[in-house]
Amino acid sequence: MVTDLKIKKIMRNHMKNGLLPQKSLLAVVIMSTLALSPLAIAQTPTNTSINNQFINNSSLNIKLISDTRVRSRNDNSAFDAYGRLNYSAYNAIIDFNSGYYDNFIGVDVAGYLAGDVYNNSIQNDNNEYLSNEISLSHNQDWGAGNGPHLKLYTAAVKFKYHDLFSGKIGLIQSTGNGTIGNVWSFVPGTYRGLELNAHIDGGKLTYFWADKYTAPWLLSEDDYVGWANTQWNYIHSLGYENSFGDFSYNLGIGQAMDVRYSDTTRSVNPTSYKIYTRYQLNPNIQLAADFYGVNDKIKYNGLGYMSGLSLNMNHGQWSWLSQLRYANSNNGTEIVPRTIYTYAMNNGSWSQFWDALSDWNQSGEVSLYNRLSFNAGNGWNYYMGLGYGSGMDSAKVGYNSEAAINGTVGYTLQQGTLKGSVVQLHSTWLTRDEIKSATAGRDETDVRLQVIIPYSVF
Repeated sequence: MVTDLKIKKIMRNHMKNGLLPQKSLLAVVIMSTLALSPLAIAQTPTNTSINNQFINNSSLNIKLISDTRVRSRNDNSAFDAYGRLNYSAYNAIIDFNSGYYDNFIGVDVAGYLAGDVYNNSIQNDNNEYLSNEISLSHNQDWGAGNGPHLKLYTAAVKFKYHDLFSGKIGLIQSTGNGTIGNVWSFVPGTYRGLELNAHIDGGKLTYFWADKYTAPWLLSEDDYVGWANTQWNYIHSLGYENSFGDFSYNLGIGQAMDVRYSDTTRSVNPTSYKIYTRYQLNPNIQLAADFYGVNDKIKYNGLGYMSGLSLNMNHGQWSWLSQLRYANSNNGTEIVPRTIYTYAMNNGSWSQFWDALSDWNQSGEVSLYNRLSFNAGNGWNYYMGLGYGSGMDSAKVGYNSEAAINGTVGYTLQQGTLKGSVVQLHSTWLTRDEIKSATAGRDETDVRLQVIIPYSVF
């Protein structure tokens, strides 16, 4: 049996050889994760409730997901619409979270099986389907559904000291306190790194560090090829969140080191900044402001940022959301609120998401989104939203403005063994006002049916 002494000896040897926090980190964490569970069981006195928390406070959850989607575009030269994405894919997720042995240390392990039920999406010359970002792909663009594949997306040792300090190390996800967040599909992406939290006077100070990342639909960092082939040394962030009465805030600063994008031989150390504030005006009205900026000399020739305002109002079963957004960069490049510019290479912690096909992020663009929601109280819920944006450089992006209408009808099971299961139908229609010289359309439509079935084993 692996003992505490053996684990410590293994880690000392790795550190002596200079291997941490490189590839041996993963081996050490997985070995520790596998060792800690039987170790805790074997050493836990049956009459000690504190030690028993490793078992008694653990959970094992399963989630089955089906995603069926048809997404069309008219970005070919004839302006004809075509089914860019047409598939049905699934995720089968299993997630184990232990309690804390001796109120100090625990483990989290999670993975999922992903594949396609059918796929009629567009294909490349190698007969590979366009990535749908639900099933696992060969790379960022192609190879969806070549499986099924099993991916371990969390394998972490977690620890805490009373209510003062907590952390985790291994294959992890960010809690979002600072400038580093997660790329989401139905599961989050995976950082190889650590997160440390200090709880100070009601606030939380968080340091996050990682040297590898994979998007949810990629098995390895080697799958970032072509335009996505971005090399970097490590990424880290410092964040602080706190609240005073009805006012709360989150401040963050982060940096990625020695980033080399695929289209340049130069390296850059982009720095990210975040300011988020929220005020609860009364029990039914909430106001928020968000700023996320990145200083990247290669991609933005300096600072690129997104700023936004939010209004949330509730009245009985009805709710209203209004969000205003402005994007800007020094060189007119579209803004992406994350430290490393490359898509799905990392993510930031920008708060606004409209699920309306466009990212509403062209430099100079001012956009507004309004959503009306209704919760019937019997499991049925509905919403409809409307977005509009303009002010971008039309000569550069090919259109003067964009508008979208989206909506969702959903039902959540209210009782029984599968309580919490969700069936929802979502649709979006996006149109853009192309300039006369445009060589292709920019309009899109999307229809998506999702079934989500959670089950708690213990």
